[in-house]
Amino acid sequence: MTQDDLLALLDRGLRQITSAEQPPLTLESDLHSVGIDSLQLLELVTWTETELDIRLPDENLYSVTDFQGLCDLISAELVNRTAS
Repeated sequence: MTQDDLLALLDRGLRQITSAEQPPLTLESDLHSVGIDSLQLLELVTWTETELDIRLPDENLYSVTDFQGLCDLISAELVNRTAS
């Protein structure tokens, strides 16, 4: 799955979670500047985990500040799942 695919998936999840109008996501988009609060971010992560059948390590999520970082975490987990 490419980063563009992941970004599109996150965009779809974000639109399902919040009814607020969202600007187009980019890899550089700050997680909180797109207008979601910490609870909605948790919902987005949970939604993504369900969609992709993965589990993102909580300790790694604390350091993520933008969608690039979130996509990197998801990509790493997808690779780990495939390698198992």
